[in-house]
Amino acid sequence: MNINININKDWFKNLKTLVPTYRYLNNDGIRNSFKMMKKFYPSSNILKFGKNEKSGFWEIPLSWDVKIGQLFDPKGKKIVDYFKNPLQLFSNSKNFVGKISKDNLLKHIYSDEKRPTLTPFHYRNQFRENIKEWGFCLPFNQVKKLSKGDYKVKIKTQTKKNEMHSIILNHKGASSKTLLFVSHFDHPYQANDGIAGSVATFEMIKSLSKIKTKISYSALATPEIIGSIFFAKKYAKKNNIKQGLMCSFCGVDSNFVYSRTSLENTFTDKAMAHILKFKKKKSKITNFRNLVGADEIAYDNVVNNIPCGSLYRWPYKYYHTNKDDINSVDKKSFIEYFNILKELIYIIENNSIFFNKFKSLPKLSDPRINLYISPRYWEDKTNKVLIDKKNQNKSDKEFNKVLDLINDNELKKACVESSQNIQLLQSLISTKANGSMSSFELAEKCNMPFVFVNTYLDLWEKKKLIKKKWIDPFSK
Repeated sequence: MNINININKDWFKNLKTLVPTYRYLNNDGIRNSFKMMKKFYPSSNILKFGKNEKSGFWEIPLSWDVKIGQLFDPKGKKIVDYFKNPLQLFSNSKNFVGKISKDNLLKHIYSDEKRPTLTPFHYRNQFRENIKEWGFCLPFNQVKKLSKGDYKVKIKTQTKKNEMHSIILNHKGASSKTLLFVSHFDHPYQANDGIAGSVATFEMIKSLSKIKTKISYSALATPEIIGSIFFAKKYAKKNNIKQGLMCSFCGVDSNFVYSRTSLENTFTDKAMAHILKFKKKKSKITNFRNLVGADEIAYDNVVNNIPCGSLYRWPYKYYHTNKDDINSVDKKSFIEYFNILKELIYIIENNSIFFNKFKSLPKLSDPRINLYISPRYWEDKTNKVLIDKKNQNKSDKEFNKVLDLINDNELKKACVESSQNIQLLQSLISTKANGSMSSFELAEKCNMPFVFVNTYLDLWEKKKLIKKKWIDPFSK
């Protein structure tokens, strides 16, 4: 598999259309949004879970739809309108129509003192249907300015049993063993928290449509946690899901964080640590759900036994607020995230052990082979590459040929910056060409990006110096 995969140019347009929708765990808003997703990705399939299905103590949540969600101050001025900002109403709020004093109203208001200008998202009642309450979310600074008097409340909602939906996009490889990219699709009017991951992963799978891969890949967009619980029960074995990766906060201009699977040593865990090591932005590797968590717990447990890590960007100052809108999505950060998923797939598809076909130590500078690449030298302050042009032979240009095969500029730069280890790489290929070391382990040993090491090994194979044998990432 080649690493030169570009994201579809319409990704932002699709995300911009999806964000301002009324998406809860189960309601008409999320079902309509899944239909929109289906139009953007016609090869995807909408999955339906019956309204009476159960998984242990988990039940399909009631469909909750808002008819009216308004609050008027003592002068009759409307200060809350659900259909202008759905975060202003508690999720799963029950009906209430009437007048209420300021003191009593404050018992039904949720605000965030630490982020006083933002409207917070009150989401927990989606998972607690037994709690029957109503309420509004307002910025803390606005709450402080509420005047005395009687406020008029108009909340009319409808709950009923209805089927819950999810959507999946599959790419079939030579093997049915599948790596699942999962993201949650709910959270009304929210962009980075959830639905950006859905667009990123669906774009990734879509980009593979004309590429032959060794394993299969799927992207699942689903109601947070509960959607994955029912998906895992009904489809995990059927779809041969072997591992998962939770994807979220893709467009946040912040640091990368990877939370390992509960096993902490899967090939995906190792590959993600390798990828992030060469990224410009600071990154952090944490243990399973050590910082934040979402759907990975639905897979990575003793019942389903599907190791699932998570990749996100953190910290995020607009988390669960009205400012997590389309304007908070940084396009460059989103594409960086997409490129990490692409690099992960590339490593999985290309990691191999390699065996020698040479009878004596290859002379890499020989014109018939032309694979010698001289070491680079560095200036400490500028990191400028210095090449001894007087002693540079023709074969040294092979380095640039390798780089020309990489279209990710950040990854290409990482290859250049690690090129002082080329001599070690060339030496180790000759000593490890007996199946004792994988190409991934070689990249780790040389502290060089996998894409460079693998591409260089491919050149050795083309010269019939070695033979590569792919390694199943899910084999023990």
